[in-house]
Amino acid sequence: MPTNNSITNIKDYFSRHGGLQRNNRYQVYFENLPSGIGQGNALNIQALNATIGARAIDAIADNLTGFGYGRAVPRNQKFMGGVFLAFPITNDNHIMKLFDNWFNAIYAGKKQKKNFTVQYYDTLVKNTNMIVDVLDPNGNVNTKIRFFEVYPLETQPIEFSMMENNQYSVYQVLMNYREFVYL
Repeated sequence: MPTNNSITNIKDYFSRHGGLQRNNRYQVYFENLPSGIGQGNALNIQALNATIGARAIDAIADNLTGFGYGRAVPRNQKFMGGVFLAFPITNDNHIMKLFDNWFNAIYAGKKQKKNFTVQYYDTLVKNTNMIVDVLDPNGNVNTKIRFFEVYPLETQPIEFSMMENNQYSVYQVLMNYREFVYL
């Protein structure tokens, strides 16, 4: 049965579902950080923005006879784009150093005489979680999104410029993860 798009029905719909979610009501934090990264094993830092990448179902054709390739049968899911985070850079460069330590813990390179090691996954990735709390206008948690097996994958270039006066610098990092759940 088609719905009536009257103002009353639209207002009723949003009222029944608690209103509209504001995109500036969130917080990001990490649990079970690898040792030597940050302070302790948890980290709560305010991100300027958090962009959660796409989710898709990967399918394969069953090749049954008939028109075309047959049905597309779901076989797994994939998470494209990871979670893109942007942070303000403070004068002590805390966020830059924190993520640099995390990258170096995974693979520091030849100059630091620390090569990639096989056990990195169990010690640096396996237990690390990232939580994005989606908040209501009063700061209460509406939904928690927990990302499992999180690690930094890539940073964006850091820009310093004389073009604009008193603009602060931003550190942007792409976080990879195995999967996530809504809590």
